[in-house]
Amino acid sequence: MRGVAWMLGLFVVASACSNGGGRAGDAGTDAVFDLGLEVPPGCPPAGNEKGVGMACTPGGRQCTGNLRCTCDPQLGGLLIGVPCFCTLAQFAQNGSKAPCTDSVPASFCGSSATCCEYLTTAAYCVPNICLIGGACLEFVSTPP
Repeated sequence: MRGVAWMLGLFVVASACSNGGGRAGDAGTDAVFDLGLEVPPGCPPAGNEKGVGMACTPGGRQCTGNLRCTCDPQLGGLLIGVPCFCTLAQFAQNGSKAPCTDSVPASFCGSSATCCEYLTTAAYCVPNICLIGGACLEFVSTPP
């Protein structure tokens, strides 16, 4: 599961700095990662007031504004085997120890969604119903 968490973290960081608008067939997809996560029934939900959790399709452009579809290619990588929903992601401030508390406002994810952290690098939103085991994935840093 740790390897899966690392790959998902890679996607989260890529999502945070993507400008969106990509389509599943766009050139520039250098790597495909098949994660095969088993998500709880009901994921993705209808989405909250910010759009976090709204179902999306690869290249479907359903996620607007700062939202990103978890199934769209980001910075040359594509994840398969993850639930397709709209998420918010934000890079942490320099020197962050806990991005969900020191880099984003408390209301960042909106209702029925949890702010999760990718190490001390980024914060991203997961609908509560999509949390595997009721918790955010735990990321670990391993040397190359």
